[in-house]
Amino acid sequence: MKNIKLGISTCPNDTFIFGAWINNYIENPFNLNIIMDDVQVCNEFAIHSKLDIIKVSFGVYPLIQNNYKILRSGGALGFGCGPLLLSKNYMDINDLKNKKIAIPGNNTTAFMIFKKLFPDLTSNFVETRFDLIMPAIMEGNVDGGLVIHEGRFIYKNYNLNNIVDLGNEWEKRFNLPIPLGCIVIKNELLDIADLVNNTIRQSLSFAYNNDKILDFIRRYAQNMDESVIKSHIGLYVNKYSEDMLPAVNAISTLLNTDNSIFV
Repeated sequence: MKNIKLGISTCPNDTFIFGAWINNYIENPFNLNIIMDDVQVCNEFAIHSKLDIIKVSFGVYPLIQNNYKILRSGGALGFGCGPLLLSKNYMDINDLKNKKIAIPGNNTTAFMIFKKLFPDLTSNFVETRFDLIMPAIMEGNVDGGLVIHEGRFIYKNYNLNNIVDLGNEWEKRFNLPIPLGCIVIKNELLDIADLVNNTIRQSLSFAYNNDKILDFIRRYAQNMDESVIKSHIGLYVNKYSEDMLPAVNAISTLLNTDNSIFV
């Protein structure tokens, strides 16, 4: 069996897609060495070429494109699933000019999209782990924050204002799904890219058809409410998770590239 170093996030969409593969619920020719962490940590692993196959933000791809290609399967794109810009004390995006805004990472897709949509909004951006952004807003440590993942389902529990839904803004401007994350593979392993794509699709198919995967998802869901877990998966896992090529125009718009980056 071929040894593979695989890195994914602990978010329900990734554990849903990869759970069957990781737990050997499907037959596959790989011996996995697995790292699971926040996507920004995965981004850093990719920047330093630490792993063979890894989930990354589209925002980091320009920094790793010499070492990795994007797999067609396993990514996160869609409609109505973009990051949110939240605030406690402000109601309009112009009110946040020159204010302190928490971001989930300089290399995240959320920040790349924010800069693309609002290039003139100058602020004091503060890198903050994604699950600490809403508490930072509530405690007054920042004036606003870019929220990703399950934050869009629970921000109302914090009585925060949704200043801008970046996904909606992206869709209005470009009429395209919003690209969020993708799975990349090292150039040295391109000969097995088709096999890896097929394995991801088999793992995804298993998850759709078996509740056996739910315990694995819950284990990494950070005490997330069951309804939030289901909403998270329902939003971020879709037809593009199986094959991203139909969304190549969206990815090209974000990264200013073509489909030669896919395998």
